[in-house]
Amino acid sequence: MSTFITTKQAAEYLNCTRQHLYNLRTKRKSAMLLGDKNLANKLAPEAIKIGGRILYEESALETWLRTYGEVA
Repeated sequence: MSTFITTKQAAEYLNCTRQHLYNLRTKRKSAMLLGDKNLANKLAPEAIKIGGRILYEESALETWLRTYGEVA
């Protein structure tokens, strides 16, 4: 079963601010509107909106980090 977390929890998980996640989500939406799904996937992890809440699947965050994160 999937675990969904809030934007605040996702920001803590990714060690960034909620505002940064909102900014990434906006860029992702713009790329999707332009029809560039590959760029959208690189820009931000996928989120779902239920009512007024934006939720992230915890396993999707980890996959996104491993796929598109920079290795230090």
